[in-house]
Formats: sequence, structure tokens, C-alpha cells
Amino acid sequence: DFTELKGVTITINGQVFVHLLYHFRLSYSGWSFVKAVQGGESYTALTEGLQEALWRLGGSPQEHRTDSLSAAFKNLSKDDVDDITKSYREFCAHYKMVATRNNRGVSHENGSVESPHGHVKRRIVQALMLRGSYDFTDVKNYQDWIDVVVSNHNRRNAKEVEFERQSLQKLPLYKTTDFTEVVVKVHCSSTVEIQRVTYTVPSRLIGEM
Repeated sequence: DFTELKGVTITINGQVFVHLLYHFRLSYSGWSFVKAVQGGESYTALTEGLQEALWRLGGSPQEHRTDSLSAAFKNLSKDDVDDITKSYREFCAHYKMVATRNNRGVSHENGSVESPHGHVKRRIVQALMLRGSYDFTDVKNYQDWIDVVVSNHNRRNAKEVEFERQSLQKLPLYKTTDFTEVVVKVHCSSTVEIQRVTYTVPSRLIGEM
């Protein structure tokens, strides 16, 4: 699931870093993986975060549950929604997981992650206060710091995590596609914008698709 770090302004080299947090959690042991996501909630953010979580965990559960993913499908055509839905099912099939979703408006169905969202965010905020700074050199530096905070908590549940790992399925030999292809035009400023995030490209590509 995705959650916001509300009331906290993270900066990267002094620039405000606008992001969400992707949070993967095992419901029994509470093992968590948190990833800083740029560009908002999307199918790409979901699969990229999920795939990294599974490989760090070392196995896949039999079922992967999400919310309705309505935010990831926002402003998409029916064909695009159908394509993403198919891609997500194929992604889960690669890891032999059954993909299930919560019913809209039935908040208790997401209880195993909604309350832990608050806990993990509080731990991050408290760690930031102890750190004494909300500024990081780059996104990787911020992600590495988050990894340490979350790993410290996971170690506290080591016994439960090891017990739950015994029920996980083996990972496949290779990872699968966790990106989305898009066609964009390069602006005169030598940049492209994808999901509200601006990227710089070589100037020789200005005007190209």
C-alpha cells in the first residue's frame, strides 16, 4: 500500500523532495519494506516496490493484497486500465501469488497494513528528529537511511519473521518487468516529464519523441 509522510518536509540537496512511501508488510510477522516513491501512486511504483520487497525478503507469499488501486488508474483510458490490470496479474503469476484487492469502502479489510502505516511513519519521524536534519544528498542516500530504520524494526521480530519465511514460496530465477513504457516529447529545456517528475536528457534530443 502507499502512504504519505504528512507534516514532514524532506529535502534533497536543499530542494523539497515530493514523494510517497510504498509499504509492503507481511501480516503475521510484521516484516516491512518501505520505498520512497517519486511521481505519486502508479502501477510502476507498485511493481517496482513489490519486486524489490520480495527479493529482499527472499521469497513470495501465496497471496498479495492491495487496496482498489484507484489512484494508480486515475486519468487512464479503459484500454490503459485493462493493460495495467493484465500486466499486474502476469506480474503476480511470475511470483506464483494470487492477486486480491480490498473492496472499496470496506476499510477494515486493509487493517493489517493501515495501522502499521502509522507506526512506521512515527518511527521514521522520530529517527529524523534524532538525526537532527531532514536534508539528504540524493534520493539513494534517503532510501538507504529509510532501509536502516525499517531493518532495525524488522530485527526486533526476527523470530516471527523466520517462522513466516518457512511458508514463503521460492523466488523465480529472474526478476520480471517492473517498469512502464511511455512516449513523451523532449522539451526545449532538454527535459521530459513523466508522472509529474521532470528528468533531464541530452540536448541533442530536444524536439524528439
